[in-house]
Amino acid sequence: MTYTGYLQLEVGKKHDRSVISNSYFDGVFKITRPTYLPDGLPLLTLIHVGGGYVDGDRYKTEVTIGDGAKFALTTQASTKVYKCLKHGVSQEMDYFLGNESELFLKQDSLILYKNADFRQYTNVYMKSSSVFYYTEIVTPGWSADGLLFQYKKLAMKMKVYVDGRLEIFDHQLLQPCNQLENIMQLEGYSHIGTLFIIHKEVNDNLLQELRHTLKDIADVRVGISELNVKGLVIRILACDTPAIESIFSKCEKILHEKLYNTEQINWRKN
Repeated sequence: MTYTGYLQLEVGKKHDRSVISNSYFDGVFKITRPTYLPDGLPLLTLIHVGGGYVDGDRYKTEVTIGDGAKFALTTQASTKVYKCLKHGVSQEMDYFLGNESELFLKQDSLILYKNADFRQYTNVYMKSSSVFYYTEIVTPGWSADGLLFQYKKLAMKMKVYVDGRLEIFDHQLLQPCNQLENIMQLEGYSHIGTLFIIHKEVNDNLLQELRHTLKDIADVRVGISELNVKGLVIRILACDTPAIESIFSKCEKILHEKLYNTEQINWRKN
């Protein structure tokens, strides 16, 4: 199958250092050279050179992290999805994590413009000893009349398999025809942020500290839930992207202090 953008990465451990052992990209996907952070974590940025996602586009990402290796992947800019009158846009992301491996994923916001139709399928295959960190932000695109939620549909499915068993199935389905502003929908908010972390050291004390830190932030709604496995998910409703990014930063600071006794990752976004 031919993809509009295709990325394949393999990260291994060599001489006690995590290195990118294999990389291949095609179509509109490009990657930067990795930057090695002070703790040896390789950070790589994914670049989309096409300007945005359009009707009929298909994207595929495959990342494999070998035993004991660690890796961080982020995006260069927001992902813009434009009008889809026929086929829509689909994106598949498969992540394979070996024993004692770590994968950190931080995506810029997904912006859905008028008549956008976007489907995303994320599959994670990991070990109970590995670490998976993931953030995403969904926002409606600008429109000339100032109205929100003019996209057709957003469907994002994430499945996480731990030691071969499906432990997490998260499905976000947003259809503006269902009146997203109403109760039990977005209730007046327009932006959604999601943070997942699966780590064997996540415990109730960490959960409570995060809840205490985030409980009094104005103009947002935050929910924190423990997962079936050692981990947690944070869901945020807000009215702009910076509010969600600020909360992500607060969470990352606490997570890295408690789980690694280090400062949070410098994603070099500025």
